Formats: sequence, C-alpha cells, structure tokens
Amino acid sequence: MVCCVLASVFAVVSALALAASSYQDGRSVYTALRSQPHSRLEVGGSRINVVFADDAPGLDRERALRWIRRSAEAVAMYFGRFPVDEVGILVVASAGNRVVTGTTYGYGLSAIRMQVGRDVTDAAYSEDWVLVHEMTHLALPEVPSRSAWLLEGNATYVEPIARAQAGQLDGDSVWRWSLRGMPRGLPVHGDLGLDNTPTWGRKYWGGAIFWLLVDVRLRQATDNRIGAQDALRAINRRSGGNTSDWSVDKVMAVGDAATGTTVMSNLYASMKNDPVPIDLDDLFRTLGISERDGNIQFDDNAPLAAIRRSIAAAPMIAHDKD
Repeated sequence: MVCCVLASVFAVVSALALAASSYQDGRSVYTALRSQPHSRLEVGGSRINVVFADDAPGLDRERALRWIRRSAEAVAMYFGRFPVDEVGILVVASAGNRVVTGTTYGYGLSAIRMQVGRDVTDAAYSEDWVLVHEMTHLALPEVPSRSAWLLEGNATYVEPIARAQAGQLDGDSVWRWSLRGMPRGLPVHGDLGLDNTPTWGRKYWGGAIFWLLVDVRLRQATDNRIGAQDALRAINRRSGGNTSDWSVDKVMAVGDAATGTTVMSNLYASMKNDPVPIDLDDLFRTLGISERDGNIQFDDNAPLAAIRRSIAAAPMIAHDKD
C-alpha cells in the first residue's frame, strides 16, 4: 500500500516537474493553447480562454479560475475595458504554494503563460500581483526592445493602482512599493538614459518613475482632471493592445493627443538619452507620502495630496467597450 502511495506521489511530482520545464517558449505555449481543452471566462465582453497545461495535476482549477477572473476585473477597471478582445492563458502547475512567474506574448493572438504552485492558497492568490502585471502588458503595443522600460515600467506602475481601484489592495500598499522600489530606478554613474541603460532597475523601476511623472504632470497641467490612466486608455483603444507594433514616438503622440498636452513627448525626449536626476524624496513629500517604522503615512495638507488621492481612486465609469 505504501509503495502504491509513493508511486502515486512520485508520478504527480514527476508530472509537475515535466510541466514546469515545458512550455518555456512562445511556440509551445501557442501549441498548447490551440490543442488542449480550455475553460472560457468573459470579463467586460472579452474572452479569456484558460488552458490548464497537461491537466495541471493537483491544481484546484476552480480556485485558479476565480483568481484569473479577479485579476482580469482589476485590469478592466483601470483600462475601462479588458485590454484585448481575446487572450489565451496557459496555467502550468508546479511544486510549491505560490504564483511563481508569468510571461506575456503577442504573436498574432495575445497569450499569457503562468506558472502556479499546485498548493497555492486563497491568501496567496489574493496577494498575487504577477497576473495583473502580465495582463497590463496586454494593453500597450510592442515597442523596440531598447524601450522595453516603457512596457515593464508601465506594468510595474499600473498593477497596484489597478488592484486598488478594484478594491483588491489598500492605498498603503500602493505607495509602499513605490517608496521602496522607485529608488532602484534612479540613474547611477554611467547611465545613458532610459533607452540606453537596460539594467533591471532602470527597466522596471526607472520606467515606473516615468509613468508616475507622467501621471503627476498631466494632473498638474489639467487641474487634476486628466492623468496617465486617460492617456493609457486612449493608447490601448487606438493600438488594440500588444499584438501591434508601434514606435515610442507614436505611443507618446497618441497619449498627448488624448490629453491635449505635450507632457508625454516632452518627458520622453528628456529621459530617453540622458540620466535625468529625479528628487524622489521631494516628489513623495509634495504628494504627501512617507514611511515611518514600516507604516505608510499620508499628509493631506501636502501640495499634491489631491493628485495622490486621485491616482488610486476608482474612475467614475468602470467599463467602456467603445
């Protein structure tokens, strides 16, 4: 009997190890999405086709589907609709109790590969940020690889805000990660601007600084009526999402046209080839954000406190299929 149980456990572990090591490239991901059974979710009128790779042995599918739907609803809230009409999500089960990693593809049809531990809990799903990050990548067109910071920085910046607007994350958490993470994105000696410095910190957190500056400066220029969210919705609608290929200049031009400003183009021109110094301490001070003894504190008398509140506030209209 013990031998049978051990054999069964070994078989499951072996299957999980094989699945986790498979589907590491776009071709295998798309093949699995085309050939294996799927479950369909609809969010904001968009179709989300979920494939559990090789039956995802040991993974609770209903729990996983609830997590996928919740993540999609947060992204749809931020962009006013789910960013693409259809996406395939390949869920690859592996050992462990957390959401491991994700990758987004845009080769004709949008697709996401997510690796998930088979023992993941509801709490781990609730705390997960990876899938919202990957779904945010669906919203913008692909740009030249030297400007990957634009996309990675956008997903890094938008993810906690989208979750907060959907009521899935508290305001403290939104700004805690910005306070702690954005200093990693500042230029250091030898930096050649965002387009020419492909380090991890500059790609993710330097890009996030760019989008925070876009948000703040747009709101300053429009009496807090228009922010990065408005520009990003327009870019998503015009491009159709991550299956399009655009130049960065086109991304900036469409964002500027939607907001009636030149904020995005001007900021990109200044930061793309030069290590522009950013005083983050002063920026967070004017927004009324600080951290003391591990606790986030807000100063509602700060000069830009109203802008801070508006950034994470849920929009008046949650979904828009136009």
